[in-house]
Amino acid sequence: MSPLPAVPAAVPAALADKRKRAVAMVAAAPLVWVVLNAVLPSGLPLGVVLQGVVLGSLTGLSALGLVLVYRSSRIINFAQAALGSAASFLAVQLFLVKGWNYYVALGVGLVVAAVIGALCDRLVVQRLFWAPRLILTVATIGLAQILAALQFAVPSIVGSGGGFGGLQGSFRTPLDIKFTFEGLVFTGAHVMILVTVPIVLALFAFFLRNSAVGVGIRATSSNAERAMLLGIPVRRLSTLVWALAGALSALAAMLSAPLVGQGGEIAGGPALLLPALAAAVIARMESLPGAVFAGIGVGVFQQAVFWNTSRSSYVDVFLLVAVLIALLLQRHQLTRAADANTAGWNTADEMPPVPKEIRHLPEIIWGRRLLLAGVIAAAIALPYQLSPSQISLLGTVTVIYGLVAVSLVVLTGWAGQISLGQFAIAGVGAVVAGDLVAKTGADLLIAMLAGMGAGMLTAVAIGIPALRIRGLFLGVTTLAFAVPLSTFFLNPANFPEAIPTQVDRPLVLERFDLYNEKTLYWFCLTVLALALVLVHGIRHSRTGRAMIAVRDNERAAAARGLSPTKIKLAAFAVSGALAGLAGSMHVIALDGVRAGTYSPAISFEAFTMVVLGGATSVTGALLGAIFLAVAKYNLSGGMQLFVTGAGVLFVLLVLPGGLARVVISARGFWFRTVARMRGITLAGPGGETGATDVDLASIGGRLSAAGPDPLAVPEEGPGPRPTQRPAGAG
Repeated sequence: MSPLPAVPAAVPAALADKRKRAVAMVAAAPLVWVVLNAVLPSGLPLGVVLQGVVLGSLTGLSALGLVLVYRSSRIINFAQAALGSAASFLAVQLFLVKGWNYYVALGVGLVVAAVIGALCDRLVVQRLFWAPRLILTVATIGLAQILAALQFAVPSIVGSGGGFGGLQGSFRTPLDIKFTFEGLVFTGAHVMILVTVPIVLALFAFFLRNSAVGVGIRATSSNAERAMLLGIPVRRLSTLVWALAGALSALAAMLSAPLVGQGGEIAGGPALLLPALAAAVIARMESLPGAVFAGIGVGVFQQAVFWNTSRSSYVDVFLLVAVLIALLLQRHQLTRAADANTAGWNTADEMPPVPKEIRHLPEIIWGRRLLLAGVIAAAIALPYQLSPSQISLLGTVTVIYGLVAVSLVVLTGWAGQISLGQFAIAGVGAVVAGDLVAKTGADLLIAMLAGMGAGMLTAVAIGIPALRIRGLFLGVTTLAFAVPLSTFFLNPANFPEAIPTQVDRPLVLERFDLYNEKTLYWFCLTVLALALVLVHGIRHSRTGRAMIAVRDNERAAAARGLSPTKIKLAAFAVSGALAGLAGSMHVIALDGVRAGTYSPAISFEAFTMVVLGGATSVTGALLGAIFLAVAKYNLSGGMQLFVTGAGVLFVLLVLPGGLARVVISARGFWFRTVARMRGITLAGPGGETGATDVDLASIGGRLSAAGPDPLAVPEEGPGPRPTQRPAGAG
């Protein structure tokens, strides 16, 4: 390995400042404890603090993996919690079901997790190594779903039953220790965490500081392209980083299993990732020791909340506040080049216009009319082919999912703002509309307008921080919003008077009974059709073209007189209104709101179906919604997660543009066929018009959506593929 460049003189001074801040935080901890112990209703006994340190150190391990992957690849790894879940579940099952030695089972789990992490890197991350960071981050969502599906398969492999038959509560470990401290009971599982985590962290720090491989990882995290020029095998080191991240995730899950049980994380999904994600963000996604200490702080806060209240969902609200404050304080770290590497869906295609040479032909005009009429007729006639339950699951729910998908197209595909909490916004609209119908007897149409307004206001409230938090971290922010909205604000246990748990379906226009599943389906289909007309109008208006221009190049759009702030907020408002409208129909279809109805996992599903369909295409989004609804109806458990996760990876790796690309290809084939039959030569590559940029971004005159600024300085870490690969690339 080639020698690394000399360390700048400013680096030791920066490290000294970090050490001083760390010492100051440690010194302030006793004072903070004294204040909290005096202020909190039930105090904060040292036993609670110790329990928080024990469990928080495991959160710190997961946060350490998040920071390590971010420093290596410059992505937010939403699969971090899932990387070690299947391996951890396997180890626990080997110990409990097969009777293996506990420590041997843990060792097997660590090895399996490291192999899983390495495979994720080789099969997915390496193939998207030069892709925009947003695309690779989305790939981790697909990986998380596939890894969760693997966890479903573990009980069948071990022989303890399929599905959730392997769900396991807390259990005793061979380390037979038990003592009481400040009124709390601690067991051998606690002692093992207190002993194991410091040893692992010490070995990890020694490895990074003193081994050639560790130095190479640190060099790669500073500047991957420069490291390649120095002969460092960046790609092989990336595989090692992912293997370490998997091992850290598995170790945290295995050590916590005797205390909190295992198996429930399959359904928990994104909510279980949030504590580690918050700790990593507090550590600025850069400091490895900071991530561990932040994780311990999160753990202590969690135990303090459990000790003083009966509602653990308060923790999620705190984590939201912590994430927002940390990201707003760090917003200067997101450089312009980082925005260029993370924003936008460059692999997704919009529907090109009909070539002008053939757009007047009757084959084209009537072909489009007949296709549209056939789609409408099939959608209207669908209930006659299904049973009432099938109408609800395959018809009504699909239409509602389609409307949520369209709202994401406006926000993510057109405005370039990632949202992982769209169904939580729909939940707000559902609560407002459901309350008006159930408690005031308001007309459903009025209630739906109120739901739209509530969704719009909620989305704008989320969008305000987005004006300062960009790129990948906007996904973190929207996820941090989605979790407390689901667990706290939309939870009937917390607000029993505000959440409509029972909503009777009203008559529409005093004649249409929505208790008839066919009538409800047709009503929802009509609303979707009207929403599509509205969205089509927005897309072809000045506002829609401005969204595209800001998405493609914000600075160029601002130089042309556009206001990126107003355009982004307009995108959030339109998207939130559509999501709120979907929620107002959803609450009627479900006859009320229950706990977990709008969980963050469902928002992940919504984002998944948009990626599957094509982020910029309304047609593709509707196809993605149909795909997801059919998969949920015909598949269950692990197969459903595997199909959707594999679909995301297939789209990103093999079919950029999603299902919309298939539609565009079929459309182009028809155009070329008509042109050959008529003896017409079409302009543009592939026999189509090809150039659509000016049409997409011309505002008033001819405002073109320029690409990334050629003067932008390349961001540290992987980015768009250079024209010539550096010598010595691994």
